[in-house]
Amino acid sequence: PALAGDSVFAAARDGTVLRLDAAKGTERWRVALERRLSAGAGASERTVVVATEEGEVIALEAADGRLRWRARVSSEVLAAPALGNGLVLVRSVDHRIFAFGEEDGKRRWVYQRAPASLIVRSPAGVTLAGDTAYAGFSGGRLAALALSNGGVRWESTVALPKGATELE
Repeated sequence: PALAGDSVFAAARDGTVLRLDAAKGTERWRVALERRLSAGAGASERTVVVATEEGEVIALEAADGRLRWRARVSSEVLAAPALGNGLVLVRSVDHRIFAFGEEDGKRRWVYQRAPASLIVRSPAGVTLAGDTAYAGFSGGRLAALALSNGGVRWESTVALPKGATELE
């Protein structure tokens, strides 16, 4: 679930997205997207965003659940989208982070890292703080990206892989 303002937004695998009152738990609206969702909901006070295993990103009006826009990313999305600074950040399983405008769904920038030769399929997301997005990558790397243009502010190794082979 995603908490935004006085509401909790949740998404189910079958394509159901709903808004609940955070204090009372009463349902405010529910929509059926007729798509299989692969990640949880990301939300702001104006927008709720979900994604599919085909890489479709769907933004809804937080007030009433009406469709705001749809966009595509390069591959499946496993982590809930992150919203902030007028952007929707979506991380795909092929090590790309896409930034879309929250209002119109237009792509603003894409950050891409070369994937490691062996990765664990996991729902690694993006964390926003101020005007920076933070994302961890296989191989023990952490990157800080400027929300304005997707440029790398810094990158650091936080863990070193150990073992004689990639499986170790």
